[in-house]
Amino acid sequence: MSDISHFKGISVVDGTIKADISFDRFSKQFQKAQDWLGHQVLEDCKPLVPQDDNEILRNTSIVISKGKRVVFPGPYARFQYMGKVMVDPDTGSPWAKKDAIKVLTDRDLVYGRPEATSHWFDEAKARNGEYWIKRVKEIGGGG
Repeated sequence: MSDISHFKGISVVDGTIKADISFDRFSKQFQKAQDWLGHQVLEDCKPLVPQDDNEILRNTSIVISKGKRVVFPGPYARFQYMGKVMVDPDTGSPWAKKDAIKVLTDRDLVYGRPEATSHWFDEAKARNGEYWIKRVKEIGGGG
């Protein structure tokens, strides 16, 4: 049932339409865009990740969930990302005894590489976010 309003020279019909729309034909494009984004985020973060002797964070970080998640392995990554020194609560030393649970201090970590930074994703996003959006739109079919 629809409502009809009449005005001088026109009639307006206010009705309901039901349409089944399938986006299946776009799913490959959307997935390709998501996968590209996950891998690009990882690549853009790598130069900003603090470097340890074995480059653990840079070499073991991965993209999972079809590009939806970038994982930097923890707990090492967590304290590096936060950028604060953690210490053994008994000794106050960053070198903790086995099974000690470190506590956070207000002292900033000092990184050995000039480009390394805490909150590396935020920095990568600030530098590359517009490019990421542009490419995702292009790959997904809307740009």
